[in-house]
Amino acid sequence: MAGKNPPLLLDETSALPGKHRQKFLYSDLYKNVRKDLIESVEICAQSIKHHELPPRYRVNAQASVYLNTFWLWTLEYTAGRSLDELAKSFSSVVKEFVIWNELNIPYRRFLSERFKDRGETDLTICAVDFDNRIEYQNALQLISIAILLRDEVSVNRIISAMRSNRHVDALYEQVIADYVQDSRGDMDEVIFDEPYGTLVSAYFQEDLSAASAPIQRYLKNWYRYQEGARWYDAHKRIKEDCAFYYGYWAFEAGATCYLLDIDDTDIVHSVYPKDLVFYGKRLRDNSSG
Repeated sequence: MAGKNPPLLLDETSALPGKHRQKFLYSDLYKNVRKDLIESVEICAQSIKHHELPPRYRVNAQASVYLNTFWLWTLEYTAGRSLDELAKSFSSVVKEFVIWNELNIPYRRFLSERFKDRGETDLTICAVDFDNRIEYQNALQLISIAILLRDEVSVNRIISAMRSNRHVDALYEQVIADYVQDSRGDMDEVIFDEPYGTLVSAYFQEDLSAASAPIQRYLKNWYRYQEGARWYDAHKRIKEDCAFYYGYWAFEAGATCYLLDIDDTDIVHSVYPKDLVFYGKRLRDNSSG
């Protein structure tokens, strides 16, 4: 279960912890958003401890713990927190993600018993619904960050938790191809063609020097396809230094550049996590040197 202390409680700072990575964030907004996220994690974590909480509410509460922890990590990245600090704390996000999926199993057992007259319920189905565009994007971001941090333990934990989502989406399969034995690197069909089909095409370029073009097209179109996410257009709805703004990041585009070892010198876009890609490449180069 979630611990007593809120995860990712990195040292509090009197202002931004570093040079902000996107222009919309400023000190008071950062502090207020951070405070709200931590409080949300604490409230949901406490509710999970109640034994009388029905399985459905328990799994939903843990989903909130995970998401708010993930958004807290993203906020810290946007606020300029050092990558070394963020790398050390990322396992806290993955832990909450795994717990969410573990709690989904007793919930599905509950459904199986309650609706046993309708047939058996598959207990292996992941809590992440790939047919839900927002959940799909969140999952892509999570696995992509783990890859860019070269956190193979977290990568493997995420893949294991989402094993029921294998072999259904080309982008996910391409991203994890180097980390699984049953790779489906030949897949080219995505669940959501826009905008993800564009990014997948980068993996099928005969000349990798041409792969940066579809990535740049993807970055150009990425944001408009995120409508419906909690944080979408949050920078336009800031009131009294509060908003659901954590940062807008296409981490999966960064993971693609990292995995294909693409020269991203010419890739300049506000949602592209360039320093995180450089960080991952540097760690890789140091480990092979």
